[in-house]
Amino acid sequence: MALLEKKVGRRNFLKGSAAAAAALAAAGISGCAPNQGEGEKLSGTGTDGMTPHTVASDVAVLDGGEWITVDCWGNCGGRCVNKVLVQDGVVLRQKTDDVDEDTLEHPQQRSCPRGHSMRQHVFNANRVKYPMKRKSWQPGGGENAHGELRGEEGWERISWDEALDYVADELKRVYNDYGPRSVVCMGTDWPVLNLLGGRLQWNSTESYGNWYNAPIRMGGSISSGLPDCGNNNDRLDMLNAETIVLYGVNPAWHNAGNASYYYRLAKEVGVQFVFVGPEYNVSASMLDARWIRVRPGTDTALLLAVAYEMIRLNNIDLDFLHKYCIGYDAETLPTGAEENFQSYVLGDYDGVPKTPEWASEICGTPVEDITWFAETIGAEHDVMLHHNYAPSRYRGTIDLPQLFLTVGCMGGHLGRSGNSVGATFSIEAGNGGHAEKLVRVGAVVAERATGKTAKNELEDSQMPKSTIWRDILAGHYTCYGDYRNGEIDNGFVGRDPKEYDFDPKIIVNDFHNPLQATEDINSGIAAFKKMDMIVNIDYRFTLTAEYADIVLPCFTAWEGNLDPAQGELDVATNGIIRMSKFQCNRDYALFPRPVVQPLFESKNEQWIYTQIAERLGFTGDDIYQTSSLQAYYDKIETAEYLDPADGVTYKRLVTITQEDIDAWGVNGEPQEGIISLADVLAAGKYQASRTEGDKLGHIGYADFVADPEANPRQSESGKIEIYCQSKADEINRMQHGPDALKPYPTFHETTWQQKDAGDYHFLMYQPHYLRRSHTAYDEGIWLREAWPNPVFISAEDAAVKGIASGDTVRVFNDAGAFLRIASVTETLMPGCIAVPHGARTYLDKETGLDLGGNENMCVDALTQDDYFPTCNGYNSCLVDFEKYDGEALQPDCLFEPAIWTEE
Repeated sequence: MALLEKKVGRRNFLKGSAAAAAALAAAGISGCAPNQGEGEKLSGTGTDGMTPHTVASDVAVLDGGEWITVDCWGNCGGRCVNKVLVQDGVVLRQKTDDVDEDTLEHPQQRSCPRGHSMRQHVFNANRVKYPMKRKSWQPGGGENAHGELRGEEGWERISWDEALDYVADELKRVYNDYGPRSVVCMGTDWPVLNLLGGRLQWNSTESYGNWYNAPIRMGGSISSGLPDCGNNNDRLDMLNAETIVLYGVNPAWHNAGNASYYYRLAKEVGVQFVFVGPEYNVSASMLDARWIRVRPGTDTALLLAVAYEMIRLNNIDLDFLHKYCIGYDAETLPTGAEENFQSYVLGDYDGVPKTPEWASEICGTPVEDITWFAETIGAEHDVMLHHNYAPSRYRGTIDLPQLFLTVGCMGGHLGRSGNSVGATFSIEAGNGGHAEKLVRVGAVVAERATGKTAKNELEDSQMPKSTIWRDILAGHYTCYGDYRNGEIDNGFVGRDPKEYDFDPKIIVNDFHNPLQATEDINSGIAAFKKMDMIVNIDYRFTLTAEYADIVLPCFTAWEGNLDPAQGELDVATNGIIRMSKFQCNRDYALFPRPVVQPLFESKNEQWIYTQIAERLGFTGDDIYQTSSLQAYYDKIETAEYLDPADGVTYKRLVTITQEDIDAWGVNGEPQEGIISLADVLAAGKYQASRTEGDKLGHIGYADFVADPEANPRQSESGKIEIYCQSKADEINRMQHGPDALKPYPTFHETTWQQKDAGDYHFLMYQPHYLRRSHTAYDEGIWLREAWPNPVFISAEDAAVKGIASGDTVRVFNDAGAFLRIASVTETLMPGCIAVPHGARTYLDKETGLDLGGNENMCVDALTQDDYFPTCNGYNSCLVDFEKYDGEALQPDCLFEPAIWTEE
C-alpha cells in the first residue's frame, strides 16, 4: 500500500480521546468544577486569576479585529500554533491553527490546552508590574541585607532608576571586593557580568540525564540543537513501521500537540505500539500499547536481559553489527581491547548471565514479557525504538543510552525505512530530529541573530546544578567542565576535576525559576538567605522572585511593537522567549509577533542590561551587536526552505523590499523569496507540504548505512562504538564513581535496589504533566480546574496505608515534606509514587510543609548519579508517604494567587 494512500485522519484520531479520558478516570483524577452558566469570565482580579487587561467577548470576529499568531514559550518543545484575536490593542479571544485543510501531507499545527490558555498566563494576576525592592533590604551586604527575612516580608515599589542604581552599585562593590566567583548567574543572559570579569554559572544535563555524553562519543545522536541530531525518521515513515516502542514516552502529557497526532495516525494504519515504563500512562492507553512494565531506574537490567534473549533466539543482525559497529563481539573489538559486550551479557566475565530471570528480580518485568519484547524488536521485524530522557535521570543509568543504541543495532534498526532508534522528545517527535529542516529560521547568521558580544572569560566557571545549593552554603565547588567562549566543552566534561573555595555574595536570575525548579528547596532557601543581594528579572511573581531583593519586570513575547506608526519598535528579548521564537518542528516555522503594548512598567531585557552596563561605565554596544528588533528581523530575513525539487538546496523564504527595510528601520538587503514579509507575518507560519515520493523525507543514519566510509559517525572510529573507550575515559576522568566505568554498557546498582536499606522505601519519580510545562503555565485557573495536582499511588500500596483517592497525603524524607491529594490507580507499579513535577511551593512557615506539593522539597543533592555529577538524577529520590492527619488540603484551583503585595 502506498504511504499516502493509507486512510487516516484527525477525526479518527479524536476517537482516541475516549481512551485517554477513561485512563484519567481510572487514575482517580478529578478537579474543581468550573463555573456553570457564566460563560467566559475574563475580567476582574478574582479567582480567575486574571487582570482586567483581557476582556470577554462572545463574538468570533469583530470589525477591525485581527487574528495574530503569538508565541507559546513554555519549554515543552511543541512550538504549536496559537492565535489571538486583537482589537484596539486588546486580546479578545484565542484559537489554534485552523486556516489550511487538515491533511496528512499538510497537518494543522494544533496546540494543547496549555497553549489554548496562554492568555491566562500572560495576563495573570501574578504579573510583576513595577520594579520592586524587598522592604528591609539595603545595599552594602552583611546585616544590611537582612537576608533572614527573605520570603518573610512585603515589598515596596521603586522607580526604574532606583532599581538599576541598586543593582549596578552592588555589582560594582562585590566585584571590587570579592571578585567574579562571588556572583552566581542562574539565568540565561546577564551579559553585563562578562564585562566585569565573568561569573559563576551552573551547568547540568537535567533534561537529557545521562543521555548527554555517551551517544555522541559512540557515534550515535542526541537531539535539541546538539551535533548530528538527525536520529529518528521522518514523521511519514512512522506509518511504515511494524512496531513502535515508546520508551518512557508520554507525548499526550509532555507535549500534546501534533506529536500525539502523528502516533495516532500510525496506530490507525495498523502499527503495533509497545510502551515501556513504570506506569501505563495516557499515551499508552490512547495507542492501546502493550505494556512492558519496569521499575523506575532499572532499565539497564531490563535491556541487558532483552539483549540476552535476542542472542539466545538468534534474532540479531550480525551483518549490521560487524559492518557498522565496534565491540559487539570478539570479531569487532578495537586493537588492544580484551572484553566485548556479547560475552559480558552471556556472563563470561562476572559469572552472571543477564537472563530474564536475573533481570526480573531487579526490574520487576515478568520473564515472559522480556522474552516477548526481545522477539518483537528483533532483526526479523521493522521496529522504531523511540526513547525519552526520563529513564536516564536515575542513579545507575550511566550506561543506559549506550545500551539502548546497542540493542537497536542488534536488531539492525538503523538507516532504513520503518526502522529507527532515537529520541522522540518535544519538537523531534516523529519529525526526523533537527535533520534537514524543511523550513529553518536564522540558521545562516546565527551569530548576528543572537546578538550578544560579551563572553564569560572566567576559567572553570561552571558549577554542577545538582549540588549548587550545598556548594553555595559550603563555599566550595568542583568544576568538571566548562563553557569556553560559548562553546560546549565535550558535554560539560573533558578535564580533571578542579576544586575552588569561593565566597558567594550575589545571585542573579532572568526568566528562570531556580528556587522552585532545582533540587532541595529548603537548602535553596538557606542559600538565598545567605546572599548580600538577589536580583530576579521576570514577568511573573515566581517563588524565586518571592525570595529575591530586587525584582525587575520584563515583558513577554506577546508584548512589544512592530508597527512604525506606534512609535518605538520593540520586541521581547527574554532568554527562553527569545530562544523559542520561530523554533518549530521539521515541517514548519513560526513567525509570531507582539499583539499588545508592554504592560505596566515592564521592559525588555536588552534595555535592562544596557542600562546596568551604562551605570558601570560601559555601553550597550559592549554587550550587543544588534538591537532586539534587528535580531528579530535577521531571523525572518534568513529564513529558508528546502527546495522540494532536489531535497538538498535551501532557498530564501521571505521576499523583503527596500520599503520594508526602511519602515522597520533595520539593516538589510532586498531579497526575493516565495512569500512577502507582510504575508508571512499575517499568516504567522510557513509550512512545507509533503507529497508521496517527494525528496523531503528523512531516514536517520541512512547516509552512514549506505556508505560508512564516506559518511563516518562522530566517534573516534567513525563507526557506532558499542565498545567506546572515549566514553569510559571521559567519565572516569571525573574520578567520581566507586568503580571504573567499562567501555561497553554494563549494569550498575540502582536506587531501587538501595531503597530497602534505609528509612525510605518508595521511589518517587516526577513525570511531565499536561497542566504545566515545568513550572510554566501553572497559574492558569482553567488548567488547575481541569488537571489537579495529584500524587499517583498504586492501589496495592494505597491499600496497605489506608489511603483512598481524594485523601490528603504527606510525602516526606530528611530533606523536607509536602502535601498532595491522592490519586489511587491500578496503572502504576507498586513501590513507587509518581508526582507530576513543577508545582509552585506554598510554604507553611510554622510546619515547614509545602502545601503546593513541590517535589523538590524532597529531591536533594543525594539523588545525583554516582558517575556523572553534572547529571541531575532527581528521579532517584527515596521517600515515604502517609495519610495526612491534619486539615485536608483543598484543590489548588481554590488557592489565592501568588502575587506581590506592597507594604
